[in-house]
Amino acid sequence: SSSSSSSSDNITYSGGHASTGQGGYYGSGGARAKAEHDATNNITQEQRSKVLAISSDVQLVQQVLEELDALEDLLREEEEASGGKVTGRSEELRSKRKHLVSNPKFLECLDRLQIEGAPVWGLSSEEHEMVVLAREKVNSC
Repeated sequence: SSSSSSSSDNITYSGGHASTGQGGYYGSGGARAKAEHDATNNITQEQRSKVLAISSDVQLVQQVLEELDALEDLLREEEEASGGKVTGRSEELRSKRKHLVSNPKFLECLDRLQIEGAPVWGLSSEEHEMVVLAREKVNSC
């Protein structure tokens, strides 16, 4: 005697795909993909502008820190060469360093990248450390 159940009653899940029924675990993928699309689609122009502004602020702060590093290397070399004595060149390098960290555009970028003295949310850990370092440089000059 043959079995009364047809092959469609006996569902096997292979990779989450079912021939009948709810479709297994992977059936929720469509909802997830739609939610992600909606989330990125609903970003306002203001939010997009903020992200771009943060990115350009990070780039400017990074550029200034690189220039500061170069100046500080030159200053160290100058001080070693002069035996620690103040020279016209070391004064000039200190002045350039002070000018870099007191530049209003740089300070505005740094202010936008901090809230109540802490780096803003959304920065990478590398960017976070860079903002902290930049503030230390400003405070030490």
